[in-house]
Amino acid sequence: MDSKNNSIDQTYRLLALCARADGHPLFYERLARQIEAFTAWDDLPAHAELHGMAPLLWHHIHQARISIPSKTEQTLKGLYLRHHIFNQAHTQTLLEITALFEQAGIRALVLKGLALAYEYYPNPALRPVSDIDLLLKRDDVLPALDLLAGAGFQIPSPHSTFGLIPKELTADSPLRDGIRTHIELHHYDPRQRSLADNSPDNEFTGFDSPPHSLTVGEGVVYAPDPMDTLRYLFRHFTRHHFAATASSPSQLKWVADIISLVERHAETMDWTYLRRHDPSILNRLEVFYSLTPLPERLVNIIPVRQSLPPAGINQYPKGWPQQNFSQWRRVGFLRFVWQTLTPPSNWWLCLCYGIGERSVFWHGQVIHRLRILRMALWALIRKR
Repeated sequence: MDSKNNSIDQTYRLLALCARADGHPLFYERLARQIEAFTAWDDLPAHAELHGMAPLLWHHIHQARISIPSKTEQTLKGLYLRHHIFNQAHTQTLLEITALFEQAGIRALVLKGLALAYEYYPNPALRPVSDIDLLLKRDDVLPALDLLAGAGFQIPSPHSTFGLIPKELTADSPLRDGIRTHIELHHYDPRQRSLADNSPDNEFTGFDSPPHSLTVGEGVVYAPDPMDTLRYLFRHFTRHHFAATASSPSQLKWVADIISLVERHAETMDWTYLRRHDPSILNRLEVFYSLTPLPERLVNIIPVRQSLPPAGINQYPKGWPQQNFSQWRRVGFLRFVWQTLTPPSNWWLCLCYGIGERSVFWHGQVIHRLRILRMALWALIRKR
């Protein structure tokens, strides 16, 4: 392994280790060992920021009272303070939107981002937020957009396809103290299809349990039930993981969200039900926990093995669809096709398909290739 790849590998392992809101003795012991052997200090802040992990990394190192190079420490602390300012601005915008909607009888659920930051992190600034994701009933989407437009938000003209409202509509808040907040309004319509292969798009389904209220700043918002949130976080992670590349990776802040939620609710989760009806959750958790240790108090509660990481961690597929088809000119057509049909790494397959390592050969050689061919066929149909 060359020095550059070794640097990326040790950086990813350090960030993955820190992908959790709460530390514990075994974690801090392993953190001290990894930092003692760590050498890629100059590149660390940029990689941490790429994964949304800079504040959390700084927090864990600070909590453990571990010394690191002063330049790196100052950069990480500066990123933490930057996210603190941005999260405060986003929080104020969220509370304004919530009050606006409530007055009109519209209740929005806060997905990911700020809801997780306030519910699972010791300090909301430890969870970077780039936008606000809100889930609405389908009939509330257009009235909600009108309310935001009337409040001075910038609203792109919504467009419908075959009579369907897009599952994601956006708005941007007025500029306040130099910060503009991006809003995404989501809803579920069973008629929506995935553009990739024309399969049903179920990302925003499954929020069946009653939501719960959550104190955010000086106000109250509503968030989905923890189990509904967990399932959604995995759907969101999987969708982005499939399209991720080395330059735009699956962010480790999403792993921190999942681990933090799981550990907070571990003692009340129905693990037997999950093992029977959704084993993919446990298989993906096992990959996460191969890079950060289970707290000792939860070893006999969360039913995952502490195992070695799957081969090829942080290695993404090459070729289409991760790369635009026009890229074949750079590497040659036959090589591009070969890259497209080459099975991805075990790590990637385990996370994408929610499988154990015993199933990676079948999924890599057959299931994944068939999926790529089906997507390619649908892409050709759409062009006609």
